[in-house]
Amino acid sequence: MDCVYCEKPLECDACREPYSPKGLAEYQALSRPEVPVICPGCGSVLVCHWCKMPYNSQEDGDEPGKNEFYIGFV
Repeated sequence: MDCVYCEKPLECDACREPYSPKGLAEYQALSRPEVPVICPGCGSVLVCHWCKMPYNSQEDGDEPGKNEFYIGFV
């Protein structure tokens, strides 16, 4: 299976195990950024060894609410 970002063979950066989805749901999760993909070999969020792109719902440093602001009336 190839990485959807760099098109090289998708290997986990943490354990270097080639990623192979076990079923249709795991395969579809690769193209859904809101669904984190977990490496079956080591249990961490899947990160492509070649381009370092994480397959999770949050980009590095992006925390929920971090970029949100509130304008209220007092």
